[in-house]
Amino acid sequence: MELTVLGSGTCIPTIDRGPSGLALSFGSHLILFDGGGGSLRPMPRLGLDFRKIGFHCITHFHPDHAIDLIPLLFALNYTVDFRRSEPLRLVGPVGLRDFYEKMREIFGHWIEAHTYPLTFHEAGESRIDFQDFSVETLPMAHADRSIGFRVEANGRSLVYSGDTDYCPNIVRLGKESDLLILECSFPEERKKEGHLTPRLAGRIAREARAKRLLLTHFYPVFQSHDVRRECGAEYSGDILLATDGMKVSI
Repeated sequence: MELTVLGSGTCIPTIDRGPSGLALSFGSHLILFDGGGGSLRPMPRLGLDFRKIGFHCITHFHPDHAIDLIPLLFALNYTVDFRRSEPLRLVGPVGLRDFYEKMREIFGHWIEAHTYPLTFHEAGESRIDFQDFSVETLPMAHADRSIGFRVEANGRSLVYSGDTDYCPNIVRLGKESDLLILECSFPEERKKEGHLTPRLAGRIAREARAKRLLLTHFYPVFQSHDVRRECGAEYSGDILLATDGMKVSI
């Protein structure tokens, strides 16, 4: 497995961080986790072909996590000399199909799947088994119906929280994962409900006994903080700080 960070930031534009987006490659599979505005743009530079995305996993429907579903569907229809036939599977919270239909009301046939099957998997506390990997989801403590993801393939596991506050479900989902990816939005003194701080992220990683921890979803306020040190007060394992374009082998 190889993870590529497409965006490690938030809804706030900054010089070096785009909104949330992650790409997971293994075997013949390419999975896109979330897709804030501009998540697709760095893919060619990072050696990834958006046309090969087979699964798009969305944690919740906030724009900085979900809006690039529209340009993805648009591009799959109108890339010159490309005609998709392989299915695109969308996996997300309850309401995923309705989210798509509302977008389709606005954009019409431009984002409809003309040449390939478009399938919807609405998940809460769920497990979906595909041919050579599985996807497990649990509700998270953020927006209504937010979910986190656990992917297992070839004896390896990756867990992605999306946006969340501390909750038992993220500890459960992340249990003994090879790579636990947690949001880390605010420092301790500026904690916001529905989001994590470095210490809370470290606590989750410690309680889950995760092998490695990758922190992402940084607000600009973190530029003057030693995030790794603060997180390390709770978790003694390997702590990685996401940057746009970063690649992590799992």
